[in-house]
Amino acid sequence: HLRGEKIDVAAIEARLGRVLANDQKAYSVESGGVALLEMRGVMAPRANLFMQISGGVSTSMLAKQVQAMRADPRVKSALIAADSPGGNVLAVPAAIDALRLLSAEKPTVVVGEGVVASAAYWFASAANALFIEGPTDQVGSLGVLMRLGWEPASNNAVQLVRGRYKTASVDGKQASPEALAQANAQLDYLYTLLVDDVAKHRGVSGDDVLSHMADGRVFIGQQAIDAGLVDGYSTVDAMLDRLAADPTEFAQRRKATFAKPST
Repeated sequence: HLRGEKIDVAAIEARLGRVLANDQKAYSVESGGVALLEMRGVMAPRANLFMQISGGVSTSMLAKQVQAMRADPRVKSALIAADSPGGNVLAVPAAIDALRLLSAEKPTVVVGEGVVASAAYWFASAANALFIEGPTDQVGSLGVLMRLGWEPASNNAVQLVRGRYKTASVDGKQASPEALAQANAQLDYLYTLLVDDVAKHRGVSGDDVLSHMADGRVFIGQQAIDAGLVDGYSTVDAMLDRLAADPTEFAQRRKATFAKPST
């Protein structure tokens, strides 16, 4: 790509003999009025060529899909099948708001099919209940990461900057304490949004979230249940049947429970 060569998607498709159809799928309405939406891959604000080839979640599109399920008179309840490590925080709050509104009006459940982590869990926590398929599924990694770096000073260029915090490093110099403090303040703000939302969605205190859920750990299977991140085990097919039979079971938001320490 740096040499000027461009990806010829049509040629790749011709060579493979199939279309690179990894675009985000629309929800389907299953038996009993259960809307089924798949959420798979890394989250980014909008879809692009990378997503077309490798798959992923456009968070902006995700919010619109959830809004559509809420407005669809055919939909009596909703199930989101999730397998995502999270991604960019941009557009996540809007998707969370959409899921929170859907859950308040229609029984809504998320089932993890592999990984529900970071921003993906932040979003999924707004459902009325969360489940994972089995004992090897991974949940958590709740935290915020920012990476700062700087290049060595160039011999034939100089940076001219206006605005105290416009750039953390000027002409290859190490970031100033003020710039690092500003970056840390931004992380604190985003982390507070995450912790407060998870606490509100799971019916626990912020201190509970910090102590049990949001220290960056990844929890596997029963560990995620014990930490209050999810409510138990269920396959997607089994949850489709449960919602079709009695959606009122998930009409109210479930509160997280924590495993008692062994004595």
